Amino acid sequence: MKRYERIGLDDIATFPPPGQGGPQNVQFLQDGSRVVYLLPREGSTVLDLWTYDVARREASLLATPPGEGDAYSLEDELRRERLRQAWGGITSFQVFGQTVLVPHGGKYWIGQTGTQLRAVEPLEGALDPRLFPDGRRIAFVRDGDLHVLDLETGEVQALTRGAQEGLTHGLAEYAAQEELGRGEGYWIRPDGELIAYEEADERHIPAFPIAHQAADPVWVEEHRYPFAGAENARVRLGIVSAQGGETSWCDGAGEYLARVLWTPQGDLCALWLDRLQQRGSWVLYHPGDKAARPLLTEDSAPWFNVNDDTRFLKTGELLYSSERAGQRRLYLRAADGSERMVGTDAGNMNALAAVDEERRVAYYVGWEGDPTQRHIFAAPLDGGDSERLTKEPGWHTATFSPDARFYVERFSSPTHPAVTVLHRIGEAGEALIHAEASISAEQIGLAVPEIVKITAADGKTELYGAIYRPRHPAPGKLPVVVAVYGGTHAQTVPCSWELTADLEAQYLAQQGYIVWKLDNRGSYGRGLAFESALFRNFGTVELEDQIAGVRHLIAQENADPARVGICGWSYGGFMTLTALLKAPEVFKAGVAGAPVTDFRWYDTTYTERYMGLPDDNKAGYDGAALWPLADRLQGDLLIIHGLVDENVHFRHSARMISALVEANRPFSVQVLPESRHLVRGLAWKRRVVEYRTRFLQAHV
Repeated sequence: MKRYERIGLDDIATFPPPGQGGPQNVQFLQDGSRVVYLLPREGSTVLDLWTYDVARREASLLATPPGEGDAYSLEDELRRERLRQAWGGITSFQVFGQTVLVPHGGKYWIGQTGTQLRAVEPLEGALDPRLFPDGRRIAFVRDGDLHVLDLETGEVQALTRGAQEGLTHGLAEYAAQEELGRGEGYWIRPDGELIAYEEADERHIPAFPIAHQAADPVWVEEHRYPFAGAENARVRLGIVSAQGGETSWCDGAGEYLARVLWTPQGDLCALWLDRLQQRGSWVLYHPGDKAARPLLTEDSAPWFNVNDDTRFLKTGELLYSSERAGQRRLYLRAADGSERMVGTDAGNMNALAAVDEERRVAYYVGWEGDPTQRHIFAAPLDGGDSERLTKEPGWHTATFSPDARFYVERFSSPTHPAVTVLHRIGEAGEALIHAEASISAEQIGLAVPEIVKITAADGKTELYGAIYRPRHPAPGKLPVVVAVYGGTHAQTVPCSWELTADLEAQYLAQQGYIVWKLDNRGSYGRGLAFESALFRNFGTVELEDQIAGVRHLIAQENADPARVGICGWSYGGFMTLTALLKAPEVFKAGVAGAPVTDFRWYDTTYTERYMGLPDDNKAGYDGAALWPLADRLQGDLLIIHGLVDENVHFRHSARMISALVEANRPFSVQVLPESRHLVRGLAWKRRVVEYRTRFLQAHV
């Protein structure tokens, strides 16, 4: 592992960051005998498929990327954007029994474990192929319709017909993929007899054009992008036999189809949300009967956070999580409708990991006392407090075997990169699957940032920040760079190796800056009550708390109040502009990456969840619009944005630029002609880092 005596721009732009090359997408086989995972090669972004034998405690290479090089269709490229996927090689896989299916190079490859993979030619041009549980068939979408391939005969059968531009069967619409965490558009029943799928009709949504100006020839891609206040895709849920036949359409129960599950009894269950996402309704459908039978409805103010914690138990009980108390808790609902909380009424549950129905125990990841940490807990279903299974301070996550007898833990801390180990429930000891060569921050020359607590601008809420201090500070007061996100989907101060491995923060600290990160009210990870502080008013409490953070640095860290800069991407770009325009007395310079400048131009699902409808919250939308405030700019500003960003469209920066010119305010712009929201490629990532760091060094 390289020692970072002096960090350079290439170091910052290189992916992955140091110590972050461990196992990904960890899964157990159905029988629990092996763990399957993706692992990057040393010093590479290429992922290979590995397996770990639970009984023998041995890891072995299962498959390398077949074919030549990575190649992606436009549809696959956009799916990678939704997943924020930056790796190459084998980036996903499916294993049923001894059958392995992997995508690579624009094709799909199949084989038995231990044998060479072969291309599945009938899947040419397919999207989202999935193995049936028997391993002998594959479902997939082609040209917008759902198909099934019989691997033994090679025959392909179309299960749906009638797809056209803007009308698909079996694909998740943009809102589901980007904002609801649902990438699936169809669901195979475990017995393989039926398939539920969504029909997404976006034909009424005007196409939004994005021109590839740097391409030769120039071409235009179009997206059915639902802007805040406008119509969404019209979605309905159907059930069809895997052998073909007529679709049985289910009655809808809301605006958004958020989750779909098959129950152990063979019924279909769907979670629907209303337009404002304040009511989540789980409903049951019996195959052949379109009627929606209400199962569980929850009204959640100010919004409903979709999760993957719902489990249907074989006993007929329903296990689910809720934030009705302000923080997420587990609840067990009996067949008669009575329910009670499971586990400890303290801390916060972040995600349900597994349920052992035989032993009547639920396992989850969460925290108690310190929201910068994550631990693994066991909660008895039949009463009693939760037990914390992990002891070391830091960030723990877990993947359990189907019978919940084993789990793979991934653990890191600010001082050490992640280790991946196998545990057996109820037994001491662990088996090492992977470690990053036993390195530490000290061994590779990185300074461990200090996590500190401050009081929010409201005078009562406790916030967590991280300070990267110069090792050899210059005499006098020190300049500050605030690295900000500030929105509801990120936690920037985790007690994990990720915090230390931020080489851009480390670089600026080496250059003599105090680098500061703060998770303001509204940030992710501390429950709905903490998040909801920004409801209907983006750019208010977040800014107040960021200012409180700067004041803490001035009081406690010898920071220079005349030399405070700020930078961020996406919501962090919005926060950067907000800080410069609304608090110029505090923030003197900023670099805004891919900033939202008017939330009327962002998508329905995200924006309306937090801001409501534009017509119902004009004051909130007006207050969060930044381009009308262009004449307030006093500090130095650099805007960086990709021209083909299909998430935060370049129109946001374009309108800001126009307003700044009209207001006769000086500023700088760097456009990335072929970059989307996630900047890819060493050359372009290096250039972005260079733009940002050089600008901050020149103006802070």
